[in-house]
Amino acid sequence: MTRREYRKKKAGKEKKWFQKKTALKVFGGFFALMAACTVLSRAAASVLVAQVEVENPTGGTVTSTFEGQGEVVPSDEKQVFLWAEQQVEKSAAPGTAVKKGDCLVQFRMEYLEKSIDKKNSEIDQLKLQLEQQEVAARGSSYVSSADSAARTLDLAKAQLDAASEKADQAQAAFDSYAGESEEGENEEERQALEEALQAAQSERDAAAQAVDEAQNAYEDAAAQDAAQEANNASAMESARLAGEEIQVQIDDAQKELDVLEKYQAAEGRLCAEEDCVVLENSVADGTVTTGAEVIVTGSGEWLLRGSLDEDSRKRIREGGKASVSMDSGERALDVEIRSVDTGEGSGNTGGNNAAESKGSESGNSSTGNSGSSGSGTGGGSAGFAGVWYAPVPEGTEVSYGDTFTWKVQVPSEQNYDCKIPLTALREDSQGNYCLIVSEESSALGTVQKAERVPVTVLEKNSEEAAVDSVLEKTDQVIVGSEKYVEEGDQIRIKG
Repeated sequence: MTRREYRKKKAGKEKKWFQKKTALKVFGGFFALMAACTVLSRAAASVLVAQVEVENPTGGTVTSTFEGQGEVVPSDEKQVFLWAEQQVEKSAAPGTAVKKGDCLVQFRMEYLEKSIDKKNSEIDQLKLQLEQQEVAARGSSYVSSADSAARTLDLAKAQLDAASEKADQAQAAFDSYAGESEEGENEEERQALEEALQAAQSERDAAAQAVDEAQNAYEDAAAQDAAQEANNASAMESARLAGEEIQVQIDDAQKELDVLEKYQAAEGRLCAEEDCVVLENSVADGTVTTGAEVIVTGSGEWLLRGSLDEDSRKRIREGGKASVSMDSGERALDVEIRSVDTGEGSGNTGGNNAAESKGSESGNSSTGNSGSSGSGTGGGSAGFAGVWYAPVPEGTEVSYGDTFTWKVQVPSEQNYDCKIPLTALREDSQGNYCLIVSEESSALGTVQKAERVPVTVLEKNSEEAAVDSVLEKTDQVIVGSEKYVEEGDQIRIKG
């Protein structure tokens, strides 16, 4: 091989090596650029694409938590109404333990005796008024005007009969003489008979007029007598009714007197009907009662009484458990709810709260005191809607009126196939829905996006919601995100 050929061959090798080296550099630069673009793309995705937290749907019950307030009460509360119109000398203060038959209120005997004297005097006055009305009810005697007018009428009729008879006789005498005598004979006798006839007829007419006048006078007198009799009957009836009214007043006053004398026999003491504790006393010593004052007593065991609102009263049942924390600072204790009272006859009260009336001496009825209303964690209407009762835990020291807070967890009666966290539940104009993670293929590979799934809420609490939907147990439901995510947005799962 010549030197020239050797140099040519060597130059060819060097040229191929240079081309190969250049190609390697080009390919290396391309892959470096692609790596840099991938890094930049992922960096941009980490800034623009939202990271989300996901959970799978579950099944089971939905537990609702209800909270509220309450107070300590005795199992039996009674209201004892004080005697009316009596002066209180002393009374049992709230918190006082009273044995059966012991004095709750002592009234002043001097004031009571004055009341009895006053009531006796009132009854005596009423009895005098009754006697007066009884006399008036018998009516008053009077002389009948019609009797006198009747006698005058009878006399006038008798005089008319006599005058008529006399006129008839004069007429007969005149007619007889005129028929027997001849014209011109004894004119004087004829004239005398005629004058006698005229006089008799005049007397008869006057007697007839007198009868008419007597008849009118009689009728007027009879009408006056009838009016007088009607007035007397009305006055007698009025007096009778007034007497009956006074008798009612006497009976009422006598009943009041009997009560006062009963107070007197009890030496002015209003006593307890059973062993009890005075819970409330609205009367002050030295005051005169109106009958509206009341002393509230309690007997039996101490109970916890929790107040219910509209939501909790529908869910809390007898036999459920309640966590109770006394406001005095004791640790929370679990108690079993003994009874629930919603005021609708659907539950038994914790004690004897039936109203009971015992006249003016004393009356017993439930006081109906209640604590503040509780509320479920899901919200709802506020306001008192009922109470529940539970025994005070053994060893817990309490007194009347002590307050506490309570919490009750109630599982749903139904087992649900699908539950999602409440943070996953969304709502817009189309209704309730949630977002799940779905995957799509793209030029850059598989990407994750948010997909909308409609749901119907069946029940929920503060943490989760039972829903009816097409969700599968394997679906990844979006429960949280570092930024707001909408349907169709690209996302990536945090992890």
